[in-house]
Amino acid sequence: MIGDERKKLTEYPSIDNPQSMNATYFERNPIIPNLNIYLMLKLLRSNDLDKPAVDCLDLKASYRMLLNDCITISLALKELSVKKGDIVSISMPNFYQAVSVFLACNRIGAVATFLDPHASDSEINNYLNLFESPIFFNYNKGYKYNQEITNNTKVKYVITLDKQDICSQRIKSKITGSENMIDFSLLWNIAKLRKYKFEPLHLKKENALILFTSGSTGKPKSVVLTNENVLAAEIYLKNTSQREKITGCKTLNCVPFSYPYGLITSTLTTLLWGKEAILCPNIDKNNIGYFYRKRPNIIFGSPALLDLTMNNISQNEDLSSVTHFISGGDFLTFEKVKRGKNFFYEHGAKDVEIGNGSGNAETVSVGTTPVGVPLRQDTAGKLLVGINAMVVDPDTMEEKKYGEEGMLCISGKLVFKEYYKNTELTQAVKFFRNGKQYFKTGTMGIIDKMGYFKITARQSRFYITSSLNKVYCDNVQNIISTFAPVKDCVVVKVPDKEQLYVNKAYIILNNNYDESTELIEHIKFLFTQPSIAANGEKVQLKSYEIPTYVEFIPELPRIPGSEKINFRLLEQDAIDKISKSKVVYECRDKNNG
Repeated sequence: MIGDERKKLTEYPSIDNPQSMNATYFERNPIIPNLNIYLMLKLLRSNDLDKPAVDCLDLKASYRMLLNDCITISLALKELSVKKGDIVSISMPNFYQAVSVFLACNRIGAVATFLDPHASDSEINNYLNLFESPIFFNYNKGYKYNQEITNNTKVKYVITLDKQDICSQRIKSKITGSENMIDFSLLWNIAKLRKYKFEPLHLKKENALILFTSGSTGKPKSVVLTNENVLAAEIYLKNTSQREKITGCKTLNCVPFSYPYGLITSTLTTLLWGKEAILCPNIDKNNIGYFYRKRPNIIFGSPALLDLTMNNISQNEDLSSVTHFISGGDFLTFEKVKRGKNFFYEHGAKDVEIGNGSGNAETVSVGTTPVGVPLRQDTAGKLLVGINAMVVDPDTMEEKKYGEEGMLCISGKLVFKEYYKNTELTQAVKFFRNGKQYFKTGTMGIIDKMGYFKITARQSRFYITSSLNKVYCDNVQNIISTFAPVKDCVVVKVPDKEQLYVNKAYIILNNNYDESTELIEHIKFLFTQPSIAANGEKVQLKSYEIPTYVEFIPELPRIPGSEKINFRLLEQDAIDKISKSKVVYECRDKNNG
């Protein structure tokens, strides 16, 4: 360690690994146990089995209860002929039972995938056929729906958790009327038929999960994660976060399990770290106070959740238990962080830390962390100890130096195995450099000499004009968000005959501003002036970055569950309105941009 601390930095992050500079040898090169996730959890919690593990609505379960239920469900799955490697599909909100089913699958070497319970019937059927799932768990579905599943897919058994039973662990058995359709409560009876209750051993290289990218800029991809991927991510997080005390033992987990940020970063991290997971099957303006009254300490949230909190928590609500608000999915601007800290302070949380993380489904949703490290508000936190990282020119793949913008690439055992049945796409996002395999995250940014990563844009969100100028939409909207009248902003590209592409800004105004001709003239003026960014630097839109169109909207459309902004929807909206001459404001001469 001493040698690393005194080592002179080169010009390249991939050589220095600045995030690991003061770490021990075994923190930089951790041994990933040859275990599956279930056995790792059992091993870590063996001395505190009676501690609370899950709080889900009115159901509270200790670690002992959780592990026992996992064994029971796994025995039932074996009796229903689930084999190692089979893909068991689960489509239900964030219930305790969903966590139990995942760990039960993991115990016997089956792969679990979580399908969005709000997806259309055809989408669900397509995934069930793609994965050839023999078992399908769903929530509150009736006989007709389940019959359609068995008629149109290869599913052999549909197992339904009834609405009235979500807060129960032991339920009176019911007759479903079909041998293909099983009530969730019957699993305890089925498990009794299994004679051999051994502890199977399944190793880290085996597949554990198939989860999904958000689909904010394209079709969601099915990401295959191994036990090693998940455990490596957890160990890297732990080794990175241990330098600062993380107070509190309860986490609030709101993102659906179909996204890694929901299942892994929020819930599995909570359980493997020995804390208590407060699960939110759904959260909205009517019930958000209920979940805060469960006294969470760490909130795994998003900009949308922070808005929901500030807009709907009553003035006299006590939020003093909150110590951390971590944003994933989309980036919290400096201005929103400031408003959030003031809001929590006024509700009793005097020292709450609000920070951004970053990650992809392909890196188990983590690449950086703001938890347990000194916060740098203009960054997405610190790169993880144990990974290798670099930024490269996305066109030439030439590595960039400290402080130079490029696409973030990550190497480590947390990098996903493959996109399901898509070898070509898998190969397109991976490459080898200096004997290490890297994943192209598609996120543009800068690595500094302390190992912090500043996000500047998504690679997928740029366009090139006919004058060969490259415009990053994220950079444009970040600059516009510094304007006093602007509360939030999203910028999308729009096809144009002369310029190839121009852009449109969708703007949400701060409460003390009203839409008017005078305001749009003021914003047009601000487009041409320098402003001050969160880090104190002057920023200004280039002439070709200035939006051609502007529209004021009350809220941003988001993808349900992931809470990411739905860029595809806004792009199509912009195209449709321009084609029908329904533009709200035109702000510049696109021919002179």
